Amino acid sequence: MLVDVKEIQKVSNMFMNAIHEDEIELLNKLYDALKEGDRERADSLMDEFLQDVEEHFSTEEALMREAEFFAYPMHKQEHDMMRKEVARIHERWKESKDPQEVIKFLEEVFVPWLKLHVATMDSVTAIHIGD
Repeated sequence: MLVDVKEIQKVSNMFMNAIHEDEIELLNKLYDALKEGDRERADSLMDEFLQDVEEHFSTEEALMREAEFFAYPMHKQEHDMMRKEVARIHERWKESKDPQEVIKFLEEVFVPWLKLHVATMDSVTAIHIGD
């Protein structure tokens, strides 16, 4: 397991919490497949991860626009930065199928970023949007 759902701070919007929980479940499946060396399963999960990140971010961005959230540009900028990183690691995976490269990205980049992002950007966003 890469990350326990309890390690991700809850925010004051249940819909956003559900998105985060689903993403954690997917991350753990991907991580386990990578650790087990199951490249075929990991390949499918990498595609799902790329799509999930886009849906996650796009959904939050739609909620922010609808609520006219004051910090939308900053929050979207954070999403855009991570979109590029996830797309980059997805492309690298398709080229090399190196589990260690993705494991390192998940452990050292994505999960720490997600924890911080949820605790800061998403928590403030959720307060503004409401439940």
